[in-house]
Amino acid sequence: MTSLAKRLLALAALVALPAFPQGTPRPAPAPDAKAKAAALRVQRFYEHARNFSARFAQTSTYPTFGNVKQARGKVYLAKPDRLRWEYDDGRLIVLDGKALWNWNAEDKEATVHRGFGASQVPAEFAFLFGKGTLLDRFSVRETQAAPGLPEGETLDLVPRKPSPDVQKLVLVAAPDGQVKASVVTNSQGDTNQLVFTEVKVDGPLPDSIFRFEPPKGAHVTELK
Repeated sequence: MTSLAKRLLALAALVALPAFPQGTPRPAPAPDAKAKAAALRVQRFYEHARNFSARFAQTSTYPTFGNVKQARGKVYLAKPDRLRWEYDDGRLIVLDGKALWNWNAEDKEATVHRGFGASQVPAEFAFLFGKGTLLDRFSVRETQAAPGLPEGETLDLVPRKPSPDVQKLVLVAAPDGQVKASVVTNSQGDTNQLVFTEVKVDGPLPDSIFRFEPPKGAHVTELK
């Protein structure tokens, strides 16, 4: 899985379903219907939101090697095709609509894949940019939240087409639909957990956030 795919896979957020008039009893939906309704709230967010930003705390677990890695940072996404994934330690991923940049500040190394746009984002993650349909890509059911994750409605999503990169995606959502956490599991059992805080939707995001110029003296590798 590419670095971009790993980051995109973990993102999700918020919208509410149409409200019932006050005093009107709410029908108790069947479990599958309730889970699908929650997935549709996520879908609608990405269809209507112009942009969002959030702080994240990331925990990556690799059972085969017994490794656990933790990191923090901030993510910005602006439709139709821009993304900035910024780690507090200086690592950076920028999708500017024309190229995908990966920057390692410690080694002063950058890689760039020119001509990379939202159309090349894996199909499972296209909904993040308002493309595709979440329920077309995944089957969904309610599940129990794992220890250590925020409280909220927890959805278990499994790709309808088998994928070694995405065995399962878990989303923890607030009542308004905002996703507070996500956990991705691949076919090897590795997990990538993200917990989101300080989420802002449709706020001002200057174009400069989505630009990257390698600093003087950096080593740049062009990917094909």
